Amino acid sequence: MPEWTLAADPSTLRVLTSGYQSWSEAELRFVTDTQPRALLQWMTEQGQDPAFPPSDEAGVWRSHTLIALIRPDGGGWVGCALDATHTFTHWEARAGQGEVTLTCTLEGPDVEVAFEETADVIATVEALSAELGRRMNALTPPPLRVWCSWYSYYRSVTLEDMLHNARRARELDLPFDVFQLDDGFQADLGDWTEPSAWFGGHARDLPAALKALGFRAGLWLAPVLVGPHSKLYAAHPEYLLQNEDGSGPLLFGNNWGGPYAALDTTHPGALAWLRDLAATVRGWGYDYLKIDFLYAASQPGGRHDPGVGRAQAYRQALDAIREGFGDGFILGCGAPLATSIGVVDAMRTGPDVAPFWDDEGRRVHLRDGATPNARSALHTALSRWYQHTWYQPDPDVMIARRELSMLNEHERQAVAGMLDVIGGLRASSDPIDMLDAAGLALLRRSLELSTPDRPTTLARSNGGAVTHFTRGTFNLTDAAVDGLPPHTYQPTS
Repeated sequence: MPEWTLAADPSTLRVLTSGYQSWSEAELRFVTDTQPRALLQWMTEQGQDPAFPPSDEAGVWRSHTLIALIRPDGGGWVGCALDATHTFTHWEARAGQGEVTLTCTLEGPDVEVAFEETADVIATVEALSAELGRRMNALTPPPLRVWCSWYSYYRSVTLEDMLHNARRARELDLPFDVFQLDDGFQADLGDWTEPSAWFGGHARDLPAALKALGFRAGLWLAPVLVGPHSKLYAAHPEYLLQNEDGSGPLLFGNNWGGPYAALDTTHPGALAWLRDLAATVRGWGYDYLKIDFLYAASQPGGRHDPGVGRAQAYRQALDAIREGFGDGFILGCGAPLATSIGVVDAMRTGPDVAPFWDDEGRRVHLRDGATPNARSALHTALSRWYQHTWYQPDPDVMIARRELSMLNEHERQAVAGMLDVIGGLRASSDPIDMLDAAGLALLRRSLELSTPDRPTTLARSNGGAVTHFTRGTFNLTDAAVDGLPPHTYQPTS
């Protein structure tokens, strides 16, 4: 376990962290602050890394793949793994008396790890992360503009909802490339080829109709998850990740009304099932696939092949899906980030946006930074600005509507600013009939593609995240800062 002792006053240093998976917090905080661990175990399972969770100790910060410590002058130290294919790299910074101890633990085969003292932390973070992307043959195809059903229809989506919005988008000449059907079309987790009772058709009915309107067809799957009442769960218990005591399939997390099971992706049958599923939906006409809740493939548990580590088990799942889906566009979500490089085309780099600014009860009192809300999405996605060399970043959707939304004008503009700064995919989920003239104008602006921006400093922060960029400054706090109102993005004049 490599260890470094940094001779610096911890009270003067900030730490830049990146959480384990898409939704796990990435932050820019003082080293002497406390990194909170979620109070409920299912929140740790669903939004953090249960095998290497946040410390919950003052002055102890944990990060995955990359970490940086920043002095007030912008210099400092950067550590970064240079391969993540089958290995999770865990960093821990611990404040002491007049020093900080930094350790690096590898979960999986040995890999090269870079560690540098630098006069320019921003440039070194960008250089080392780009080198990781290069060594892992990162895919960075042109970004796409996507309409998805989730943030307005949620699980109640119907086939007609999809077609109606696609028709309206064509009538208004909105510049979408893809219409993506999200959760709600399927009978159960794992039973993806059977329709839900309310969908009003079958997912295979959609691609041809979208193509006729000039759009590519996209589909959401949580391919590793298996519902405990699904047909797949009953038919193939041998495909499932097991409790480590051998008492049966492992149930964890909390969504869709309770916990769920996961495929054991060291089992040949489970891998074949994933390949077949991806090939099936490609055969239906979908060439854009959003695969969600992928962290489940690396959940601690009893595996068919106990010699395969968590990172390798995850990578095997991803490789099987890519083999089945061929050269289609794959967006990862809820996924271990660096271990996805070279397989996914795009990756969600923060938690879900939501039509409200904050969920303070869950974020602050239950310490769950992965909870969906606009503030947390900005907080984490902005702090991962450098990951555009790993895949196309997906900072999630613009919410331009005023109906069914509690975001005010400042907050809507902050979300639009995040999309501009991060670059990558552009997405919307607004029912198009809900958009007035101002909403349509904001939507059109949010769909304008941009190149990724970079920070001007990591030695200042308006809210515990990276907030100062060349194109503008964010204020994620609840009070005015330097004349910038709360919850605001101010473009550089």
